[in-house]
Amino acid sequence: MSTSSHGLPSKASVVIVGGGIQGLACAFNLAELGVTGVVVLDAGYWQGGASGRNGTLIRGGFGTPEWTGLFQYSNQAWQTLSRSLGHNAMFTRRGYMMVAETDRTADMLHSITGIHAQHGVRHEMIRGARMAEVLPAIDGRQVKCALMLPDGGVAPHHAAMKALLHACEDRGVLVRYRTPVTGIERTGGRVGAVTVGDHRIAADSVMVAAGGHNPEVAALAGVTLPGFGMRIEAMALEPVRPLIRPAIALIDSLCYLHQTGRGEVVGGTEVPERPRMSLSTDLPVLAQTAAVYARLFPRLRTLRVLRHWAGLIHATPDYAPLIGEHPDLKDLWFSAGWSYGWAGGPGTGILLARAIARGEVDSRIAPFAIDRFARGKPLKDPAIVL
Repeated sequence: MSTSSHGLPSKASVVIVGGGIQGLACAFNLAELGVTGVVVLDAGYWQGGASGRNGTLIRGGFGTPEWTGLFQYSNQAWQTLSRSLGHNAMFTRRGYMMVAETDRTADMLHSITGIHAQHGVRHEMIRGARMAEVLPAIDGRQVKCALMLPDGGVAPHHAAMKALLHACEDRGVLVRYRTPVTGIERTGGRVGAVTVGDHRIAADSVMVAAGGHNPEVAALAGVTLPGFGMRIEAMALEPVRPLIRPAIALIDSLCYLHQTGRGEVVGGTEVPERPRMSLSTDLPVLAQTAAVYARLFPRLRTLRVLRHWAGLIHATPDYAPLIGEHPDLKDLWFSAGWSYGWAGGPGTGILLARAIARGEVDSRIAPFAIDRFARGKPLKDPAIVL
């Protein structure tokens, strides 16, 4: 690739807007397929977006065939990611528990085990004495049952993102942070180029994975995306001896948490609020998360809050991702609308790279098409914590 004085090329095969887990995973897999001239541009700083501000939880099982098919594929990709990248992503298969506090949610968890079986998701229904054995820190009197997914787990931001970045660079992908795309050019019904200030990069394809800013980037190309940017929050408690091994989703409390290798309990709770694009945090979210912890995990009650932070996501009407080519502009692709983007990153990167490079739209990403709302095909899932 010939480059300008900025160090940016004048031509690329694929320009990816967004250098989080979705962008880097797609770039890596494009390179693995033999695509050269892949450029990743990100307006923010390294790990400044949602890929550095999420719960790091990973699971394959959800409440519908569509969600489960995609996330089980990605869960499997997580298990082999370090070997594929040649760098340690530090995925830990410690299990993932979906906990029911009500009879209604317990019935839902029982009902989805058939979906999990169909997609090869290993699972175990847990209650009573088994609950005390697997998760002794929880107040078992307040829960009905839990669905354990033993192949789920966690992967820390710093390790997985560093592994992806190095793997991309090893394969000749150009990755630039603090490099905002300021325009997307249309030529004859297809995408033709991106601009960075006064510099133009002609592109065969453009893929957008800009997190909470996806709708804004889409507007640069003159197209729209369903959904809106919104803030989510999380907090970390002071380190304590190991109490919680699996990652946990408290479905009824809209809460998720895990304990890190350093002993910190990290998680958050979703509360009703007006969607807004801000990294400021609010006391009500911290208070609600603390209340859930104190109620269900008595041994956490005396711990101090170390950190409380916010991140931005692009929320769709059904909280499911938008994956694929935009119906109104050829060769403009999106990996957008993620609420579980960390878990879905490695698998979606493989499938989306195949779609861009070979035109192969896999059945696991096809249901998440951008036009599904226009076709009356939303993908609401009862097992998400949002």
